[in-house]
Amino acid sequence: MASVVRRIVSEYAALGRVLSPGDMFALGVATVAHAPGILRTRKLTELDAAMRRNVTVKFDGSVIALPIRDIDRLLEGKGDNPTFGNLREIYARNCYLDRLKMQRPVQAVLDAGANRGMFSILALTHLGTEVAVGVEPISSYVPVLHLLLEANKIAPERAPRYHRFLTNPTAESEDPEHNVSIPTIMREQKIHRFQLAKIDIEGFEKELFLEPEWLACVDTICMELHPQFVGDLSLIPDALRKYGFTYRLLDQQGAPTDISNAMFLQASCTGALA
Repeated sequence: MASVVRRIVSEYAALGRVLSPGDMFALGVATVAHAPGILRTRKLTELDAAMRRNVTVKFDGSVIALPIRDIDRLLEGKGDNPTFGNLREIYARNCYLDRLKMQRPVQAVLDAGANRGMFSILALTHLGTEVAVGVEPISSYVPVLHLLLEANKIAPERAPRYHRFLTNPTAESEDPEHNVSIPTIMREQKIHRFQLAKIDIEGFEKELFLEPEWLACVDTICMELHPQFVGDLSLIPDALRKYGFTYRLLDQQGAPTDISNAMFLQASCTGALA
C-alpha cells in the first residue's frame, strides 16, 4: 500500500505542473472515488478512465490541447487503455524529453511507435517542429491524430504517418507492405536528417539496430526499451558508441542502470544530454 501511495504522490506532483487547478480538483475527486480499486490493483487504470475529460496542458511554457474525452470515444471498444495514462507518461512525467537540452526549433522529428500521436503533437507545438513523421502499424489511431491536429490548429501535412512496422532495410525488402525503414522514410519525405528520434516500438528495437547505419542521420534519440520481449539488447549501446553517441540508460524511476535493466535510453551525438 505504501508504494501505491508514494506513486500517487509522485504522479500528483508531476500532473500539478501541467494541469489547470480545475483539472487537478477533478483528479482529486476521482482519486478518492476510485481509491479502493487503485489500492486493490496497484494500478492507476481506474483513475485514468475516470479522467476522460478534454484538457489543456501547460508544458514548459507551451499550451497544448488534449481532447481526451473525444479521443477515448473514438477508441471505444478497441481494447485500448484510457488516454489520460498517455498524458501522465508523455506530458506530466515527461518520460522522453526530461533532461534533454533540445535547441528549438527542432526541424524534423521521427515518432516511431506513434500510437495516438501525442508525442508528435508535443514536438509540433513545444519543439516548433516543421515535420513530425509518425510510424504506427495500427490504423485505428488515424482519426485520433487528426483530432489532435485539429485541436491544436496544426496542418495535417506536418504529421505524415506510415502504417507499418519500423525495422531495418533487409526486413523491409522482404515485406515492404508491412515494414518500413528509416532510410526509406527519409527518402520519401525528403528529410536529410532527423534532429530527434523518439522510438517506442514494442520489441522491434533489436531489428532496427541490426542495421544501424541510419544513426549517421540522427542527432538525438529518446527511446523506450523492451528487454522483456527480446532479451539481450547490448547491440544498441554498441551501435551508439560506434556512431559517436553519448548515451544514458535509465530504469522506470529514472535512475541510472545497465542495458539489461533499462526501460529508457537517451542518446545524442550533438551534446543534448543534460
